[in-house]
Order: sequence, then structure tokens, then C-alpha cells
Amino acid sequence: MKKFVMGLALAAMTAFPAAAETIILKAGHSANADEPYHIGLTEFARIVKEKSGGRVEVQIFPNNQLGNEKEMIEGLLLGTVDITVPSNGVVTNFVKKLGIFDLPFLFRDRAHMYKAMDGEPGKILNKAMEEKGFRLLGFYEAGIRHIMTRTKPINSYADLQGLKIRTMGVPAHVASFNAFGANATPLAYSELYGALQSGLVDGAEAANTNYNSKKFYEVAPHWAQIGWTALVADLIMSAKKFNSLPKDIQGILLEAGLKSAAKERAAYSNSDNSLLGSLKAKGVKVTHPDPAPFRKASQKVYDEFVKSDSDRKLLNTIINTK
Repeated sequence: MKKFVMGLALAAMTAFPAAAETIILKAGHSANADEPYHIGLTEFARIVKEKSGGRVEVQIFPNNQLGNEKEMIEGLLLGTVDITVPSNGVVTNFVKKLGIFDLPFLFRDRAHMYKAMDGEPGKILNKAMEEKGFRLLGFYEAGIRHIMTRTKPINSYADLQGLKIRTMGVPAHVASFNAFGANATPLAYSELYGALQSGLVDGAEAANTNYNSKKFYEVAPHWAQIGWTALVADLIMSAKKFNSLPKDIQGILLEAGLKSAAKERAAYSNSDNSLLGSLKAKGVKVTHPDPAPFRKASQKVYDEFVKSDSDRKLLNTIINTK
């Protein structure tokens, strides 16, 4: 009888195999946990968990916990990070063609940026990323960018001349501020507050959202609304990791990427647009310099970075996106 019972138990175990192990995906980003990147990734994780029936869990690590943006991208290729959402300019170090999105005054407004990201230009750049081993899950944004300064307000183009302005280590960003007459100074984002506080740099560029959340206004209270660029952010994972997952999970990740991008963009837009009043209440001195001289100076950057026929064709595709 005992052997019979054991036989039934073994039969039951083979008839009902153990549940598949949960797939854990580690997602990292550079922003605070209350910023749009995190809001977008939280929505991404929610959708993935719901659509997969709990088979996939996305764990989110904000504030550079998995390394800085460049290190997290390298982590994708090494297999130590599964998903990240760095600024587009940082991904340009790995996919040169993406640099087109970093040009100054490229987009007419947010609506134009979204249509370019979701339309033909985005498809062309998606293919370029795939060729370099990355899988695009969606385009996030990192805000309309302005200029902060420590002691000198920027009321006009002339006021920026000679100032040391921190930029990301993105060639088009460095070239832009040099073209504007500033002394572009690439510096790690994590070091920016201290650099402003100590006077190592005279100012920096940012969006209303991270200018507020990182409290840069405490050390750089002059805030020039210039909108010199609209920053794209790429939600990516390694193509190798993506292709290793079941087909249905791949579909869920792509769906979650698109839906979470819509939520992240809305969060950034709402945050950027609503913060100016509260920043003024905190003592921030807001100025509105004429953008025309900045736009004129930007032509030097286009001449430097848009040289090949394919670059010119892609630029025209972006400009003509309606």
C-alpha cells in the first residue's frame, strides 16, 4: 500500500510540473524616485507584472544605484543590468546616429518631439540601436532645457559670454554651449550641486523638473527660460537579453514600453509646466532672454554634426515631421 501511495505521488508530480521561476528584470535610472523617469518605470513594471500574470517582475533602482548612465548602458551589454533609461546623448557614445536628437533647437515644441520619436525618425534610430546590440522599448523625455547660473542672471545672449556652464559629456551639448559663447564644462551629474556650490562652474543646463527636485536653485538661483533643447531619453535593454525571453514576454515588454512612455512624458510635461510659479515662490529669479541669437549661433553646431547625406536626410525627416 505504501508503494502504491508513493507511486500516486510521483505520478502527480510529473503530471503537474513546478511553476516556472519568476523572471526578474533589474531596471536602473539616474533620477530621484519622485521624478518622471521613476513614474514611467513604475508604470512599466505594473503593466509587465499584470500582463505576464506575475511571471515577470521588474525591480527599479533610482538615483544611480546601479551606476551612472554610461555604466548602466555598459551593464546592459555585460548582463548586469536589464533595463535602463539614460539621456539620449549618453547612448550616443554607443550608437552615433542618435546624436541627431541632441542638436539645439531641433524640435518646434513637445508635440513635434513626440511625433518625431514615434514616427519615421524614431524607427530609423531604433534600427540603428538594434545594429549596436540594443532593443528600444520606448522613448521617454527629460524635459525642455534651460540655463541656471549662480550669481549673474542671463537676460540676453551677451550675458552668457565666457561663463563656465556645466554640460553632459555629449559632443553636441558641449559644441552648443561653446557656440553660445560660454565655456562648456562637461561634468558628472552627481557632482553638479557641489560644483555650483563651490563655484567650480558658473551655471548649468536643466529642465524645470530636475532643477527643482535636485534643489539646484539653492546654489544657482538665476533661471533663464531659453528652451535650448528638448531632451530625449531612451528606454532600452540589450537585444541579446530581449531575444532570450519568450515571444509573449517580448510583446508585453514592448507594449509596456509604449504605454509607460506616454505616462512618463505626461508627467514630465505636467511637472515642467507647473513648477515655474513654485520656483519663483522659493526665491528663484526667472528671466526670459530672446532665443533668436542662440538659434543663430546653433547653425555652427549643425554644420559640425550634420555632414553625411544620411544625416541630412534624417534631419529633414525630423524637420518635416508634422
